[in-house]
Amino acid sequence: MSGEPRLKAGSTRRSLVFGGASGKPKTLSLRALAIALSIMGAIILVAPTLSSYLDQQQQLRDVNASVDEAQARIRALESEALLWSDDEYVTAQARERLGYVKPGQILYMVNDPEAGTAEDEREALEVELEYNRRAATPWFTTMWDSVTVAGYSSGEADTPADEKEDSK
Repeated sequence: MSGEPRLKAGSTRRSLVFGGASGKPKTLSLRALAIALSIMGAIILVAPTLSSYLDQQQQLRDVNASVDEAQARIRALESEALLWSDDEYVTAQARERLGYVKPGQILYMVNDPEAGTAEDEREALEVELEYNRRAATPWFTTMWDSVTVAGYSSGEADTPADEKEDSK
């Protein structure tokens, strides 16, 4: 009994004893077990609250960013409104955008041949709009349209029986 620690008289030592694979028993103090369980309980209680707090902070940052963007847009629109209240700016825009001239002036229009014609620009716009329309259409709608159009096709395919009659 000299290898076991001695306890003071009147005190008891509480612990859990587990059987080890090597034959030597392992002990776990009940105090250490209570502390570990308390820490785990505290983590379980604090984790959802902390997660909620961090989510709310992210939402607050997003809202503040959108408010800053809106305020910048308001400032830009207010400065544009000030420009449009100036008669000289309105006159310049009418001359540039609409091709207006003052009485007695001659308007010269120079077209860039590399830029293409208005017809080319219209066709490019049609292609872009058709692409955007198809991209926004769900796949099943496109498939159903394809089935519907295939039912109304005017050309009929040759069948193997038709080919045999043609070869005779």
